[in-house]
Amino acid sequence: MAIGTSRLRIGLFSGLLYFVMSAIAINPVHSSGVATFWPATPVLLALLLARSRRKWKAILIGATIGSLLASSLFGFGVVNAIPMAAAKIGEVVVAIGLFNRLNVRRGLFGSLDRIWRYVVAVGIVAPALGATVAAAVTATRYDLSFAGQWRTWFIGHGLSMVALTPLLSLLFSGATLRWWRAAARRTRGETMVLLTATAIIAAGVFGQSTLPLLFLPILPVMLTTFRLGLIGAAAAIIVLAMIGGYATLHGMGPANYVSDDLNLRLEFLQLYIACTVLTAFPVAADLSRRQSLYRRLRESEARYRVLADHSTDIVLSVDRSGRVCYLSPSIEPLLGKTPEALLRSRALELVHSLDRDIVLVAHRDAILAPQGTQIVECRMRVTSGALHWFEAHTRAVTDDHGVVSGTVSMVRDVTHRKALEAELSRAASTDPLTGLANRRAFDAALAHRIDAAAAGDRGGCVAIFDLDHFKSVNDRFGHDAGDHVLQSFARIARGVLRETDVVARLGGEEFGVLFPGADIAQAQFLSERLRATVAATQLRHRQASVRLTVSAGIASIDVSSSAAAVLRAADRALYAAKAEGRDRLQLAA
Repeated sequence: MAIGTSRLRIGLFSGLLYFVMSAIAINPVHSSGVATFWPATPVLLALLLARSRRKWKAILIGATIGSLLASSLFGFGVVNAIPMAAAKIGEVVVAIGLFNRLNVRRGLFGSLDRIWRYVVAVGIVAPALGATVAAAVTATRYDLSFAGQWRTWFIGHGLSMVALTPLLSLLFSGATLRWWRAAARRTRGETMVLLTATAIIAAGVFGQSTLPLLFLPILPVMLTTFRLGLIGAAAAIIVLAMIGGYATLHGMGPANYVSDDLNLRLEFLQLYIACTVLTAFPVAADLSRRQSLYRRLRESEARYRVLADHSTDIVLSVDRSGRVCYLSPSIEPLLGKTPEALLRSRALELVHSLDRDIVLVAHRDAILAPQGTQIVECRMRVTSGALHWFEAHTRAVTDDHGVVSGTVSMVRDVTHRKALEAELSRAASTDPLTGLANRRAFDAALAHRIDAAAAGDRGGCVAIFDLDHFKSVNDRFGHDAGDHVLQSFARIARGVLRETDVVARLGGEEFGVLFPGADIAQAQFLSERLRATVAATQLRHRQASVRLTVSAGIASIDVSSSAAAVLRAADRALYAAKAEGRDRLQLAA
């Protein structure tokens, strides 16, 4: 019931409003033919834009009745009122349909693209269709030129809709009243001053007919637009339109330069108001968009500052040249320097000299590929003097045109993680019983030496050692004694061999030794010293005394040989040494 009452009220309101606007425009301007100025159409269009679709039917029915009454009483008579109402209401229906189709109903001046779609919809297509019907009626009714009537309707209705629809839609939607209620007292005072200034300048310009000063009112209109936004622009233009319209109807103002014909003067005034609307409203819409953007930017900046100021990670902003623009407070506990002290310094100065090249490459890559994130690990010396590892995630900062102005990095101390990774890596390549390298590490080292030999470096030699009669040690004294023997051999090998030699436990009681850069004679000498030292060492485990000997096979690293081939050659030499009585060395054939 409430919905029905609401629709009835809006229908009656739209009908009465359309009737009054039509009655004002019909006779005072024309004694016959179509009117040059037609405010009823933009009033109806603005009312539709300001109300929900559920009320459109009631609004259109009310406006149709108002049009029929106005045309019957003051215009073309009862018979011709029907096609004229179809032309007037029909062009509004076409305009609102195009608004929805072209997606310009909301935010008429949100962008240049929407402005042009708005002008095409209400200033060209819709009035062209209405003018065709109306010109046919008036040409027949008054024996007037179809082309002349079509032109008058098209220009009058098109300019009226372009100029007045945005202004009236703000009034009907309640946006103006809401803005006024929410405005501070100072803003209200400023509004009255600006509108008064607009009225005084407009009165001065349109109150005389000697000087073409139509450019002067643009100044207070644009000033009001910049200060008050879209509502201010609409209010200033309404003041300008009212004063200009009154003056033009009474034969005053710069429009008299155009012609003595009142119709042409009114067309010129509508064109002037339409151009003012299309100048001020896009500026106001863009200012509103920018203010909203700045507000969101300030909010984002506030959130960013809170996160940056309280984060343990380091937030670092640098310009394109690599100079520090911002550093979060978390830098001070690490480096012992305040962010202010480091501003405008070169960011690379914070990085260890060995890692500066890779950091510089990451910075340049971020600038060259703004959409990507560059991740780099580097070292920095902290307050204690120790070197800490840091991981930096870097992205480029771009402006509205996509031009890179610098980079921003999130830097995290990963020293503990790097230490854990190193420990895991060491564990993965270390024999847990002896602390020597394991088979995986030995194979990797051997492969590296073969690659070095292929590149022209001296490859070296490989020796495989096997503990003699190790099984009997386990059988007689237990596995604890066997473990003690393995550990003892590892200790002796590390003490006898060179620091550059790689000693690894290959498995069980078998060990491998890599002699980088050694020839076969050097490898034989070092291996013999190890064998002799082991043989001369008496091991004790608890109450037991254990004598230990080793056998070994030695092979040189040949450029043309693979790792497997070198190991097979050393292994065959080892078996030959065991076959000859153990506790001896054997060179590969």
